Amino acid sequence: MSKTHVEQVQKALMLVAGLRKNVELVKNRGINNEQIRELEQMANELGIMDKELDNLRLEVSQKTKKANQKLMEMKGKMIDLKKIVKHYFDSSRWKDFGVQDKR
Repeated sequence: MSKTHVEQVQKALMLVAGLRKNVELVKNRGINNEQIRELEQMANELGIMDKELDNLRLEVSQKTKKANQKLMEMKGKMIDLKKIVKHYFDSSRWKDFGVQDKR
């Protein structure tokens, strides 16, 4: 969970607890139980969303690592195949095989 989200969730839940303890004092000031409940629900939802984001970040990190490994494998295979074309064919024909190298 990101530090900012954790702090804000904690602050919101502390405010909820404080307002609930003093609901009689604040109800004449425009704060009601429904507003307190809404704030608590928002804080809880943010906590859940942040956990989901952490999972997605982990998944993206793992996929990126796999993609980079696959890229390295592909580059290696390309080098091997281009070497064969370059060895057996004149450079004037390399383009016919999709080899863009000049030498």
